[in-house]
Amino acid sequence: MIQNIVFDMGRVLIHYQPPEYVKPFVKEEADQRLLLNAIFDAPDWPDNDRGTVTYEEFLERIRSRTPERLYHAAEQVWKNWILYLTPIPESNQLAMELKRCGYRLFLLSNVSTRYYEFRKTITAIDNFDGEFLSAEVHRIKPDPEIYRLFFQRFALNPEECFFIDDNPDNIEAARKLGMPGFCYGQDIAELRRALADAGIRVKAET
Repeated sequence: MIQNIVFDMGRVLIHYQPPEYVKPFVKEEADQRLLLNAIFDAPDWPDNDRGTVTYEEFLERIRSRTPERLYHAAEQVWKNWILYLTPIPESNQLAMELKRCGYRLFLLSNVSTRYYEFRKTITAIDNFDGEFLSAEVHRIKPDPEIYRLFFQRFALNPEECFFIDDNPDNIEAARKLGMPGFCYGQDIAELRRALADAGIRVKAET
């Protein structure tokens, strides 16, 4: 029986839209693309989620692949992009409904420790029973080890958990370890149906 609902964060509980984070700092589309490539689309971006690079170290990497004329804009994007994060209302509402139904809620996210600067953007976060950050264990999904560490941390039985993530590879990795789940594609009605199909009550009894 499912007792725990495990949520990813980006594109599940919080909008993640990097093109929108560079627009306030550069006007030209070509420059916006340069900054996207230098920051969010860079092949070493996952080092932030692994917690293997510091804020300053990654800023130096950004500068190394950015034209000098964009140094200031790049630094401002890197410093301030988290201020542009916004919650996804329907999934946060769903999380609070699930909590009222008696399920325990957990966060399992690929995210740097800057998470603590924007944690409250997740409007349902105070309803969560545990938060597990990739940067704190130096593993990122879909590495099976991050799931094992997550289960150990909270003494969870995978078969009693249901995982909601926007990445099918992450869902498949969890499934192989015994945790069922659903790949969320921004269709809240579809997610609610998937939860119901898994025997999960969504509406609290009145």
